[in-house]
Amino acid sequence: MPTPASRSTAVALGCIAAFGVASAQVTIAPGGSASFSLPGSVSLYQVFGHSGSVSGAASDAPYASFTAGSGKVFTFTSVTGGLNCCSNGADLATPEGGNWLGPASNIGGLNGISNATGNTQLPLVAMFGSEADPFGQAAPAALPAWDAGNPVSQAPALYQVFFVGDGRTGRDDASGTLLTFTAPVNATRLYLGFVDAFNFNGTSGYYDDNPGVVNATVTLAVPEPQTHALMALGLLGLALGVGRSRGRRCIG
Repeated sequence: MPTPASRSTAVALGCIAAFGVASAQVTIAPGGSASFSLPGSVSLYQVFGHSGSVSGAASDAPYASFTAGSGKVFTFTSVTGGLNCCSNGADLATPEGGNWLGPASNIGGLNGISNATGNTQLPLVAMFGSEADPFGQAAPAALPAWDAGNPVSQAPALYQVFFVGDGRTGRDDASGTLLTFTAPVNATRLYLGFVDAFNFNGTSGYYDDNPGVVNATVTLAVPEPQTHALMALGLLGLALGVGRSRGRRCIG
C-alpha cells in the first residue's frame, strides 16, 4: 500500500508551476448530455487561470456550460474508471474514492471555492459556477462530509464542492438510485474534478502523483411538464393583463 513517504517524494519532484491548459468546455441543453475523461491531475480548484494546487502541478477543471434559470437538474448517468493517490497505478480505486492514507479527506479550498470533506479519498466531485470568477471572494461553507448516506437530491450553492462518486446511492452500487443535483438559478457552468492534499489533510495540492482516469457522462434533465404549464399560464396571464390594460385605455 502506498505510504506518506511516496507522497513526500512526489512533492520534492513536483514543485513546479501548474500545467493545465484552458478549461475544456462543452455546452449542454435540456435533454442532452456531455462526457468527460478526467485524469487524476485535475484539480476542481483550478479555474479561471488560477492554480488549484499549493504544491505540485495540476490540470484545469473542465466544465459543461448551460443557460441560467430555475429547474436545471443534473444526473451522472455513467461514471467509470478510478484513481490512485500515490503513483501506484496497480491500486486504483473506483470513482467513489479510496482510503489509502487514512479514513477520510479534509481538503482546504482555494480561489473562493469551498472546503471539501468526506470519508473517501479522490472520489469524483463537482461544483456549479458562473462566468464570474470567485477569486478574492469569501468561499461558501462546505457541505456536510460525504459518505454512502448522502442525500439522493442536493441543491448546492455556487462554488460549493459536492460529492458525485459513481453518481448513485450506496457505495459502489450499480443498482443504486441516480443522484440528482439542482443548479442555482444563476449558475451557467458545471465543473468536474478532484480534491487532494498532503495526506488528504490541508490546503488543496499534490495532484501530480495521481495515476488513473475517471470517465463521466452528465445529463441535464428536460424540465417537468408542470414547469412548462406554469410558464405557459404565466405568459397567458401577462397577455390577458396587457389586453385588459389596453381595453381600459380605449374606453372613453
